[in-house]
Amino acid sequence: MHTEKGIVESIEGGWAWVSTRRTDACSHCSQKDHCHMVEGMDRMVVKAKNPARARKGDEVELYLSTKTKLKGLFILYMFPVLGLLIGAFSGSSLSGLLGLNRTIGMVLFTVSGLVVAVFLARFFAGRMEAKQQLTPIVSRVVRRHRGDHPLPTHIQVKGRV
Repeated sequence: MHTEKGIVESIEGGWAWVSTRRTDACSHCSQKDHCHMVEGMDRMVVKAKNPARARKGDEVELYLSTKTKLKGLFILYMFPVLGLLIGAFSGSSLSGLLGLNRTIGMVLFTVSGLVVAVFLARFFAGRMEAKQQLTPIVSRVVRRHRGDHPLPTHIQVKGRV
């Protein structure tokens, strides 16, 4: 089970926009278009299902199942590798059957295997997205935001404003 903590920025219907810390895994995520950068490179806002009924300002825990995460990583990393390997190993024998130069055939089949694998990865990632399997869920409210008091506009530090 993969969890992250964050602060709810806004609520839209059954969805919560949660500000959380960006990690290295974010750059490879197929759902990164649902996240928006804020305050530089270390923070982002994620759209998550909100069955915990969190409210704006609440500190929440986001959940993504390990099975889903591993499935996504397999599609992201292993499909292209398998495509390259299958293309390379089949290229040697198929180029002889087709009457192509062995080296040229191997290159063509290796590139073709990679291209097919990338399209398959996009297809399976799209299916997971359509089923909302890659969408994080607000699993629980860690701490409720107290009151609707606005944040102070200035802080006094040793006599300064």
